[in-house]
Amino acid sequence: MIEKLKSRKFWIALLTNIISITVVFKQYGGTVGIISGIIGTVASSVCYMIAECKVDVARANATYLEVSKLIQELKKGDK
Repeated sequence: MIEKLKSRKFWIALLTNIISITVVFKQYGGTVGIISGIIGTVASSVCYMIAECKVDVARANATYLEVSKLIQELKKGDK
C-alpha cells in the first residue's frame, strides 16, 4: 500500500481526478466544461488502472519465472 502512495502514476491520477471533479462541480466552461471534466475523470482513472495492471502482470511474470527456475533446480537435485 505504501508503494502505491509513492507512485507518480497514483499522484497524477489523483490530481487529474480532483481537477476534473472541480471543473464539473464549479461548472467552469458550461456544458462543455462539465463534459470535459467527466471525460477527464474517467480517462485518468482508466489510464491509471491499465498502468497498474501492467505493473502487476510484470511482477507476476517475474515471480513465475523465479518459481520455474527453482522447480527446475529442485528437479535437477533429485536426479
